[in-house]
Amino acid sequence: MKPFAFHTVLNYRKRLEDTARQRLAEAKKAVDAVAKKLREEQDALAALIHKKDLLQNEGINIMELVLYEEQITRAQANIKAIEKNLLDKTEIMHQEQQHLLRRVKDRRIMERLKERQDIAWKGYLDKKELAMLDEIAITRHDSDKKY
Repeated sequence: MKPFAFHTVLNYRKRLEDTARQRLAEAKKAVDAVAKKLREEQDALAALIHKKDLLQNEGINIMELVLYEEQITRAQANIKAIEKNLLDKTEIMHQEQQHLLRRVKDRRIMERLKERQDIAWKGYLDKKELAMLDEIAITRHDSDKKY
C-alpha cells in the first residue's frame, strides 16, 4: 500500500511559514515606524529645549517661559507614550520571530519525515521488484527443467 503523501502537508506548512514571514515583516515595519516617530519627537524636544534656553538667556517673559515648559512637559509625556508603544511593538516582533522559527522547524521536520518515508517506500518497492524477479527466475528455471 502506498504511504501517506506528504506533499499536501508540506505545501500547507510552507504557506504557514510564508504567512509567518509576512507577519514578521509587518511587525518589523511597525517597529521601524514607531522608532522613527520616537527619534522625530526626541529631536523636536531637543530643539524646543534649546530654543527655550536661548530665549531664557536673551530674556523672556515669564508667561512665555511657562508656555515653553508646558510644551516641553507635553513632549516628554508624548515621548514616554511612544517609548511604551515601541516596547509593545518590539515584543510583538519578537513573538512573530519565535512563531516563524517554530513554523520553519515544523516544515523541516515534515520534510525529513517525507524523505525518510520516500526512502522506505523505495526500499519496499526494490524488495518487491527483487521478489518478482526471483519468482520469474524460478518459474523460468522450472520451465527449462521440464523440457
